[in-house]
Amino acid sequence: MFKKYKFKPFINEALIDLGFREPTNVQKEVIPKVLNNENVIAQSQTGTGKTHAFLLPLLNNLDNVEEVQYVIIVPTRELAYQISDEINKIIKFSNSLIDVRTYVGGTNRESEIERLKISQPQIVIGTIGKVKDLAISTNLLKIHTAKAVVVDEADMVFESSEIEDIDTIFARFVDDIQVLVFSATVFNDLIVFLNKYLSKFELVDLTNKNIAHENIKHIFIPTKNKNKFTLLVNLLNTFHPYLVLIFANTKTTVDDIANHLGENGFKVGKLTGDLEARERKQILRRIKDADFQYVVASDIASRGIDITGVSHVINFELPNDIEFFIHRTGRTGRIDNDGISISFYDYEDDSYINKLEAKGLSCTYMALKNNELVPTKERNARSKRVNKMTTLEESIHRAIPVPKKVKPGYKKKRNEKIQKELRKAKRNKIEDIYRRKARKEEWK
Repeated sequence: MFKKYKFKPFINEALIDLGFREPTNVQKEVIPKVLNNENVIAQSQTGTGKTHAFLLPLLNNLDNVEEVQYVIIVPTRELAYQISDEINKIIKFSNSLIDVRTYVGGTNRESEIERLKISQPQIVIGTIGKVKDLAISTNLLKIHTAKAVVVDEADMVFESSEIEDIDTIFARFVDDIQVLVFSATVFNDLIVFLNKYLSKFELVDLTNKNIAHENIKHIFIPTKNKNKFTLLVNLLNTFHPYLVLIFANTKTTVDDIANHLGENGFKVGKLTGDLEARERKQILRRIKDADFQYVVASDIASRGIDITGVSHVINFELPNDIEFFIHRTGRTGRIDNDGISISFYDYEDDSYINKLEAKGLSCTYMALKNNELVPTKERNARSKRVNKMTTLEESIHRAIPVPKKVKPGYKKKRNEKIQKELRKAKRNKIEDIYRRKARKEEWK
């Protein structure tokens, strides 16, 4: 299936070695456009093959010249190393040397500078701060020769705190540079920013407006007044995951969860933002080597870290931002694999879950009883009531249409009528409930 792209022989060899038989949906859409030197903004759920959607065509278009040709900008060092690893898996089949260099924080800056004085890389992978340091502050990394720039996990790269730096970097590129942007979510500020530099681009949206991958089953468990730590231990004892990621919102909670699980006999790894680069790399390697079956993490692991084989994601706490919910749960169910997401929720999370459902998330509500997950009517019944009331409101709105000839204040009068009818309908509904109750009492 990849033959139609007429890739160079070394790329075809790599595809066979990687076991790639046919392109994913995002690759089918994006690869031809990248090969054709078009600008692309691609929105696709996590785990759908976005990385190879740009790596394969860019490597195919690479020229045999010793200057910067591609700049890949990422939000985290982990994602930088991950992309570097994927590139190396492909270029190892190339007969000619391809110079790929990764620039992230925590590395030997002096040796990087000395090497740049001697030669330029063909492919640059770097975090914003590091690229700015080497390309702008020292002016040693010559990114002005680049013919394409990739921004991966763009919604994290284009945060307000980073926008000035990314603008400074973009100002160094030539006017006709090819721009490729990849993200699970695309927002208006990103479009506005890119319009500053691009006269034309293709927007590829493969989310179908659903916020989550269809291979993931989303289970929500009410915590009420239960001890969440005890609930988590009991839950983990009910199934045997290949690898489970447990997310919390703060480092303190991550530590508390890890300690509690450790005390209950679980071998646990931790991933948080305050770990040194060496420690994080070591933890990721141990996860890859299957040393840990349970990993507790802050949101550092939800963005741009591709941990293979995650069978379950557990939200010990729901993230404040719904976009982070998407990225957390997207760590499982990647490519064609199935995954399970389990989220703890309390009464105050009702509006949060309503928003998830409004965005198309299919939620299953369950409770842990007698060491078994069983369906619960609690939230499901509430959802049905909400849906019924929504249908009732819609019918009343239809029954009181906007008049053909509108007069000043018609909106207020119409709304008053609708509210009056709605109150009447609710009253009738309550009275009907009591009537049925009374009839039941009479039959006893």
